[in-house]
Amino acid sequence: MIELWKERLKRYQLNQFKYLRLIFNDTFVLAFIVLLGALGFWYSNLLDTIHSELWFGKLIVVAILLLTVQAGKLATMMEAPDSTFLLVREKQFYQYFKSAENYSRILPIVFIAVITFLMSPFAVQAAGMNVWDVIFLGAATIFAKMLLLDTQLAGLYGKEKMWGINLPVLMNLVFLALLLLASYSFTWLAPIILLAIWVWFNSKLSSFVDQGHLQWQKAISDEDQRMFRVKRFYNLFTDVPGISSKIKRRKWLDFAVNGIKLKHDNTYLYLFARGVIRNNEYIGLVLRLTILQVILLCLIDNFYISLVVEMLFIYLVGFQLKPYFKEVMQNLMQRLYPVPAKEKVAAFTKISNTMLLIQWFVSIFAVLYKFGLSANSGIIVVAGLVVIGFLNYIYMPHQLRKFLDNGEY
Repeated sequence: MIELWKERLKRYQLNQFKYLRLIFNDTFVLAFIVLLGALGFWYSNLLDTIHSELWFGKLIVVAILLLTVQAGKLATMMEAPDSTFLLVREKQFYQYFKSAENYSRILPIVFIAVITFLMSPFAVQAAGMNVWDVIFLGAATIFAKMLLLDTQLAGLYGKEKMWGINLPVLMNLVFLALLLLASYSFTWLAPIILLAIWVWFNSKLSSFVDQGHLQWQKAISDEDQRMFRVKRFYNLFTDVPGISSKIKRRKWLDFAVNGIKLKHDNTYLYLFARGVIRNNEYIGLVLRLTILQVILLCLIDNFYISLVVEMLFIYLVGFQLKPYFKEVMQNLMQRLYPVPAKEKVAAFTKISNTMLLIQWFVSIFAVLYKFGLSANSGIIVVAGLVVIGFLNYIYMPHQLRKFLDNGEY
């Protein structure tokens, strides 16, 4: 069973690396660096405004750690045929799951360590804690995560409740109680107690295996849901087989297309407009990036960083809309429309221009909120318009015509 796990893990990692190479391209890395810089600058300014311990500081620390411990699920790599072809080896699957659990601990522990490190300045300044307090709370969170993974493993063998309470819920309540106790009294108590609970619970796992039966369908279903969440994240950046965007009617947005006259010249303009409105992927992408852009612009005081954020997010939205044109062009039925390629490009450019102008208009309020009616505000607003002009009148038409001329559809 260990060899089976190693084989599946290798195949899984190769598949993940394939998508990660596509996601971490130059554009995403640049956006990620700017975003980290903006958040770091805002965090630094926030800490400068805190001059004494806040009464709710410890509660914020507890809330952050409670949310952090929820990250990461048990990755079992189970597949649908397992319930048929590996049924006879049910008892031996415990070794397989222990290997899966050891692998599933790595990323959550690293994530907890990073969040604890980033949170430490706030915990010291706003919650009145010292470095050792933060270390103890971070260790307690790691032990709690290991305990939660154990409860997920126990659930695969039918042990989902203890004392009539759902196991993950029970462990989260215990963790919350210990966090509150440790934050306001002895911080070293939390990691010691959670370590003891984890050791005790871990020793009980083998008895759960002997007494219970592997819930094959639950194990397969849980893994399918976990992989779906991973693929859905990748699908924000690239095409992922098996993941398709949901289509919604959105009748309340009919006003956006009612102004388009139903004539031959507007065939693709209407098609693109309807498609963007009904497609969850693209309308969701624009909304998420616009909201994130507005939040950052409202938080950042530095003119130069705000200028980069404005230009970068408008570029990102425009760049991410381009695959939709290719998606429509790859539909064989659209070739039945007797519309020249030039009009297709022009129609898509109008849709892209409209969406970016809406994003730009919304961002103006955030810029004015932070910089008021000033020269800095004017420069940021004009810079956003320049990016829109570059995208829709230089970059986008050239790229789309090149795509059509090469016959890549």
